[in-house]
Amino acid sequence: MRLKLLVLPVLFLLTSLQIRATHIVGGEMNYKYLGGNNYEIRLTVYRDCYVGVPPFDNPAVMGIFDVNNNFIDSVWLPFLGLDTLPPTINDPCFIPPTDFCYEVTTYIDTINLPPITGGYIISYQRCCRNQNILNITFPECAGATYWAHIPGPEVVAINSNPVFKNWPPPFVCANKPWVFDHSANDYDGDSLVYELYTPYTGLDAACPVVTTTAISPSITGCSGAVTTCPNFPVNPPFFNVNWFTPTYGLFNVFGGVPLAINSATGLVTATPNTLGYFVYGVKCKEYRNGVLISETLRDFQLIVKDCPAVVVAAATVPSVYCGSSTVSFSNSSIGASSYSWYFGDPTTTADSSNLYSPSYTYPTGAGSYNVIMVAYAPNNPACNDSVTTSLSISDNFAGTFTFQTQLCDNYKYLFTGSTVAPPGTTVLYEWNFGDGTGTLTGSGGTVIPTTPLSPSSNNNGNSTGYYESPVHVYPTGNGTYPTTLIISIPGSSTCKDTVSIQTVTIGAEGALFIPNIFTPNNDGKNDIFRVKGPQYTEFYLAVYNRWGQLLFESTDQSIGWDGTFNSMKSDPGVFGWYLKASCGPDKEQIFKKGNVTLIR
Repeated sequence: MRLKLLVLPVLFLLTSLQIRATHIVGGEMNYKYLGGNNYEIRLTVYRDCYVGVPPFDNPAVMGIFDVNNNFIDSVWLPFLGLDTLPPTINDPCFIPPTDFCYEVTTYIDTINLPPITGGYIISYQRCCRNQNILNITFPECAGATYWAHIPGPEVVAINSNPVFKNWPPPFVCANKPWVFDHSANDYDGDSLVYELYTPYTGLDAACPVVTTTAISPSITGCSGAVTTCPNFPVNPPFFNVNWFTPTYGLFNVFGGVPLAINSATGLVTATPNTLGYFVYGVKCKEYRNGVLISETLRDFQLIVKDCPAVVVAAATVPSVYCGSSTVSFSNSSIGASSYSWYFGDPTTTADSSNLYSPSYTYPTGAGSYNVIMVAYAPNNPACNDSVTTSLSISDNFAGTFTFQTQLCDNYKYLFTGSTVAPPGTTVLYEWNFGDGTGTLTGSGGTVIPTTPLSPSSNNNGNSTGYYESPVHVYPTGNGTYPTTLIISIPGSSTCKDTVSIQTVTIGAEGALFIPNIFTPNNDGKNDIFRVKGPQYTEFYLAVYNRWGQLLFESTDQSIGWDGTFNSMKSDPGVFGWYLKASCGPDKEQIFKKGNVTLIR
């Protein structure tokens, strides 16, 4: 068996141990039987040429072990040059990102391995993986192991393990279906079966490479660091990386979006939706006469990135527009060569334009419309893009309000605001009651206390609703108060600053006034004994003479005593009265009694 001694320059050793390597992104091991117990060994290694600090190993150290994991010898594989993985994308409608760089090299050598029972394990170990990997624990401390098993003569006399056909893609686009052919060729025509597997760890950050002389490891923050660095490849068994659970796992490498592989074809599919770095493993198992004889393992780091589209349709359409029926539209599309606009006007078939940024005049009044803009790709119709947005319009946006006193209180007023607004919009009401108490602002029932009413529409589709009804208490006594209502629609530059002003006049009398003298002489002045004041929900007034005889009673606040009893005029004198009333939604009870003097 021809083995090559491991001789590494001292400078390389020192540099490797002082630099915390984070360049390994994947690899695979292949062997091909050449006859005469000779095997061509191919070790393919992928590295990150942006984030990765050290270059590819030169040479790369490979270990050979027997079936019982005993070390047989080391072999060094010379560096033969590198290639760069192209930033290809399997969708012509998206632009591949350029902010990454993956390189690949294949180490090739020939070794002689006499047949032994159980065969051989050949392996290569390195550290370290990218510290930004999301789906495994402590990625900056976990190395990688790429290995293969050459079966013994008791299984097969001659075998070459499968070789993957294609280099893996370094990235996939977020939220886009990903399909990749991970199939392999087999020199012996064996049956191939594909599955996912959990990649293996390797050396750690303390000792990122195998050395010729055992030396102290570099200082790292990784747990379980060795006391001396190995001077020959580490024996199997090899250990799997730990998934960052529970978010990630073997069949959930992207975290919530499954990675699937077709066991017969090797076709890998996924639609990852999380940006970042992820590790996954693909295994190709080979069967001969129904017996598993060997396999090829590919371990790889995949980047999920945002990929810009070749054509992006983008239109600025005002969601709400007031004061005019002519609306202008802005175009901010990317990559398109021409455009079509469809303005959603159901009254005509001529509601379209091919201009870059057109204007359109809608029917007068108010209405809602769906506007569509199509951006056409210069060369590939499959890359056309479109955007749809809604527009609510009113060319007579206006507001007004009414007010009235509340039951039981002359100084408490209910204000009811209303607007003619674009359909489906929420109007913001700003009230200033003119008495120095500041402003009250709200919309859609947010003013407290309020009585919000539901919006309604007439036959023309015009909104006649969105009401706000605050209650305000003015100071007692005389007063004149200019009350202002300003209405607007949040987010709209055209639907605002419509102003309505009315004057509220407060009379001199208080909440309740009952006279103590009245003169029923038909001169039109003070002829009726009547309770003056707010409107009561329930009302009862009774008048008695000095002997307690009931002369008058009424449950109608507008009807008072005219000084008669049984159609006969009562003599002048003092009469007693009794008032019982209730007020407000809680029916607060009011009881009062007193005397009134009748003068003729």
